[in-house]
Formats: sequence, structure tokens, C-alpha cells
Amino acid sequence: MLLFIPWKFGVAENEKAAIWLLEKVFNDVKIPLVIAGKNPSSHLEKLAHQQNHTCLVSNPSWDEMQDMIGKAQINLLPSFNNTGIKLKLLNVLFNGKHCVVNDATIEGTGLEAACHTGTSAAAFKSLLVQLYNQPFAEEEIKLRKNLLETAYRADSNAASLITWLY
Repeated sequence: MLLFIPWKFGVAENEKAAIWLLEKVFNDVKIPLVIAGKNPSSHLEKLAHQQNHTCLVSNPSWDEMQDMIGKAQINLLPSFNNTGIKLKLLNVLFNGKHCVVNDATIEGTGLEAACHTGTSAAAFKSLLVQLYNQPFAEEEIKLRKNLLETAYRADSNAASLITWLY
């Protein structure tokens, strides 16, 4: 399973990213995609359920979201604006496996080495096909742990993360 977690669809950028994934990436990549977040529009719900390999989980609890992040083979975090470090990125890197992003998501974070970066829909498709059956290796876990512990300590960010997300 692949997971896109925008958290809140009330933010226009989040809905735009979900629609982009559905229309430009998963239009011909038949890998299962779950989109999960709060208060999706009826348009997004309809679009997510048009294909057999895509679905939407509306208003999951914090525990459900964390469970999905941990179980997903790949977490997708495309963004259409560079607004600095995104808390959902930190959450995915601390708790998930492969993470596919674009430049706007990762730029300036110092976490580029912990993510797979695609610059277009075609690049996202290529990364998804490559990573879908690739185990999340021990060396990736060590690299990520070193990067995160150096730049973003989990204990000091956990309270902020929960406050910002919910």
C-alpha cells in the first residue's frame, strides 16, 4: 500500500496534491493508493473511488493515521509550495518506511538523503514502481535515524507535532 497523508483537506494545497496524484500519477500506475485526511471534499471522495486501486479514508483518528503510516510501503508527500519543514514529513520519517517527495517538500530541510525525490509525475511513477517491492533496508533506517537525531530530536518535536496536526 502507498499512502498520501495531507492531514487536513481544508488546506487548498492538500486537496490539489491529492488530485494531482490521482490524475497524473495513479491514472496509469496500478499500485494501491490510500489517501487519508480530515474533511475531504465530495469531489475528492468521488475521484478517489473512481479507480479500483485508489481509495480515501475520511477523518481517521490519530492512532489510525499512525498505523497507516507505519504499514505503508511508501508514504507520498508532494507539495506545491515551499513553506519550510513540514511536520507531516517529520512524522513520516520517524514512523514510516520509504518516503517519496518533490523538491518543494524537502528543500532546505537537510533531510534530502532520507527521502526519494521526484520532480514530475513521470518521476513519481518511476520511483513508485522501483520502491513498491523494495524492502526498507537497515542502512536506510540507520541513515534516517542519524539525520533525524542530529537535526530533529523526536522528544522535543513530539508535543509540537501533535499540537500542529490536531
